[in-house]
Amino acid sequence: MSKIPVVLIEKDEKKINTLLNFLDSFPEIGKTRYSNDILDLETVLAKKDPAVAIIGPTYTISDIEEILKHYNSALNKIRLILLTSEISEKLLKYALRLNMHDVMEFPVQEKDFRDSLKRTSYLFDAKGTIFENSDKQSKKIMFFSTKGGSGNTFLAINFAIAIKQKTKSEVTLYDLNYQFGDVALMMNIYPKNTIFDLVSINKYDDENLDVFLIRHSSGVKILPAPIDPSQGDNIDVDITNKVLHGLSRINNYVVIDAPFSFSNTVISTLRNIDYLFITATKDVPSVKNLKICLQLLERLSYPRENISVILNRSDSKVDFEIDEIEKTIKRKIDFKISSDRIVPISINKGIPAVISAPRSIVTKNIIKMIDIVNAEPEISKIRGALNNI
Repeated sequence: MSKIPVVLIEKDEKKINTLLNFLDSFPEIGKTRYSNDILDLETVLAKKDPAVAIIGPTYTISDIEEILKHYNSALNKIRLILLTSEISEKLLKYALRLNMHDVMEFPVQEKDFRDSLKRTSYLFDAKGTIFENSDKQSKKIMFFSTKGGSGNTFLAINFAIAIKQKTKSEVTLYDLNYQFGDVALMMNIYPKNTIFDLVSINKYDDENLDVFLIRHSSGVKILPAPIDPSQGDNIDVDITNKVLHGLSRINNYVVIDAPFSFSNTVISTLRNIDYLFITATKDVPSVKNLKICLQLLERLSYPRENISVILNRSDSKVDFEIDEIEKTIKRKIDFKISSDRIVPISINKGIPAVISAPRSIVTKNIIKMIDIVNAEPEISKIRGALNNI
């Protein structure tokens, strides 16, 4: 691994000198640049040269939040550490939403900083480049539901298999529901190893990741959720990001089955995906949650063009018409999937509908969803805009 370049931005000259002396004790740190003008952060982010940027402690999160909202995609390459005189839970949550790497109290403790720096080291290979810039450019697609029982996992599984069949590419299905994930069960797989075992090893290189992926007969690889729900508590946001970056290196497509909540893990993962499918059903609670979800994504500046809304069991006779739903959520439903007895049959048998009923209406609609994802010629350019949360 190459030495890590550092950029220090702080308006107080004495604090700059203190921090420079502090940084001298870390042999893993390479070239260090410093400035007392916060606008220089914008220059650093615009260049997107891999580095660790340290801001503060005189500068606060309010001084940089607008800059980060415009250049947040650069934080995939530049890890930002905010120094502050006092840490609060509110500050930590907001820093997470802005995709900051860490928040640390000033004066900085050597052990804390060393641990934080260590968590940036995996971003740099022997040439000082970032892993995500490897030759293989994957597309990451998340399936997210507004409430349980919407068929989200069913759609994620069948979508992953369909895209494997159509593109003959490397596809991994990542079960992000660490407490109650059902991907393996619904594919009739009883895994010996799950993501919990991978985390226990704590190695996320290509070879190790590949060992822990389970091969389904369709050719799709699976990273199952823990069997014991309590094990999910040990998988934090940082680990999830490492796993997702690793899967992106060794796959053409990563399909993510997300839990139905805006947890820190889900919010963090949203920053790194290319496309989002939101699944809902024709009942009032689901539509209410869908509306709130879309409003929240809009406030977070999530690109509208990268979102598709799926109405599952769209032909249900519940006296709630589709045009009423569209007026409520103020947008069109992108995909309508009718009720079909093949769905519960495929779930109970553990045989995905794309395999057991390739000519069904359900399968045909799922294949159309693939066309939407692969019709995005500028998706790699748009990806950075996804980080404005």
